[in-house]
Amino acid sequence: MGDVGRLSMTTEKSKVEKVVVRVGAGQMISEDNAIEANVAKALDYCDRAARRGVQILCLPECAANGFDWLRKGKAGEVRSEPVPGPVVEVFAAKAAETDMYIIMGLVEQPKRSRKLYNTAFVVGPAEGYMGKFRKVRSEDIFEDGKEAPIFETRYGKIGIFICADMRSPELSRLLVLKGARILFQPTNYFHPDGRDIKLRYMGKCTAQRARAMDNGVHLVVANAGRSEYVNNSRIITPNSQGPEEALAKATREEQMLVADIEFNPRSNGVRSTIQREPWLFNELAEEIRKLTGG
Repeated sequence: MGDVGRLSMTTEKSKVEKVVVRVGAGQMISEDNAIEANVAKALDYCDRAARRGVQILCLPECAANGFDWLRKGKAGEVRSEPVPGPVVEVFAAKAAETDMYIIMGLVEQPKRSRKLYNTAFVVGPAEGYMGKFRKVRSEDIFEDGKEAPIFETRYGKIGIFICADMRSPELSRLLVLKGARILFQPTNYFHPDGRDIKLRYMGKCTAQRARAMDNGVHLVVANAGRSEYVNNSRIITPNSQGPEEALAKATREEQMLVADIEFNPRSNGVRSTIQREPWLFNELAEEIRKLTGG
């Protein structure tokens, strides 16, 4: 497991370039609006991940702010800040210190704006602040994001979607079409009664697996831990046969998940599908034009 983040060559019938990268998902509990404490806790997760050789770490949705304030109807009390801003600076320094890419969630409020966004930002060890993704299918308090950026790491391009964005097959497909080779999902499930968790997770798990299968990429899910039940952080493969194959899966409220992911950086299942069935995507594009007037 020590030989990760490498380019290797395998020669059975032909040489195939492979990238191996160690990814992590931090399942951590954040307290409402306790930004200083939550950031300190997330930094500790970064150190834990670095000790295990993680090269790309994903932390949960709104990890800096917590999320229970949203369901408690206390939206007006949420603390927010610009991105980039003070929290980004702290994690950019940690990325440089640990030689690791970090994905971190927080409530964003741009300068000179009253709008709030549910945002995940990316920082890199040499790059510093690399950009942000704003949740597209966001809660009423937030503005919806309208961009699908990808981020170029030394291991290849990655894409991010947040929680309910997994219900949009179009978004994940767009990210992969633009070159993402791994997808990351910062998320934060919550249920007011804490009952029937397995049943409630079935739809979420199905959607997550479908996004990996649809696009032929691994998906790293970082969910917030909860004291009343175990959450479903997972690192899953794009396998399309049989039961879900999880390289790592949460077993308790707070923990660090780590797995090595291997992929061919030159292979893109979405682009291959379009090339194989161009008529299908041409017809889809035409129907979209009719609906949008584009």
